[in-house]
Amino acid sequence: MNGNDYESVVWRHKDTVHAYASTILRNRTEAQDVAQEALVRLWQRRDGVTVDGARPWLLRTAHNLCIDQIRKRKVRSEADEGDEIVDRRPSEGPSPQALAESGELRQQIDLALESLSEEDQAVIVMREMQQLPYDEIATALAVPLGTLKARLHRAREKLRHRLCRAGVTP
Repeated sequence: MNGNDYESVVWRHKDTVHAYASTILRNRTEAQDVAQEALVRLWQRRDGVTVDGARPWLLRTAHNLCIDQIRKRKVRSEADEGDEIVDRRPSEGPSPQALAESGELRQQIDLALESLSEEDQAVIVMREMQQLPYDEIATALAVPLGTLKARLHRAREKLRHRLCRAGVTP
């Protein structure tokens, strides 16, 4: 991939990478850092990545960086045990009226999604929120297509079960 190809890939996929990281991390600053690091790593490995393979490669890299960031958080929170808990969700969002109308439902969905494993969150976010095709998700997560479909089915069922327990009906 040459410099022009890289620039084209960045403009085409930067928002997708940032949206994925933001959804998983629930922290705008951390998501920006992850997206930027994924793009830097793409530049460093541009000779080994094709333009067509760039989006799955970027999402896989962002996924791994998100997992690393979550692990760092856990280590920090264990070290800071007893400190005040801080809500790390992004502050930017819908209007106050829209939040009032859908806030409780969105909160229930967020809580249910956060209760899933990192792997389950990844497949739900990539498929349901970012609407990526199955083959790209499988490539991004380095799993066979059949495994991805089974994992997505189980993740959907877990999410549905948690939402039903919370009183949210389908």
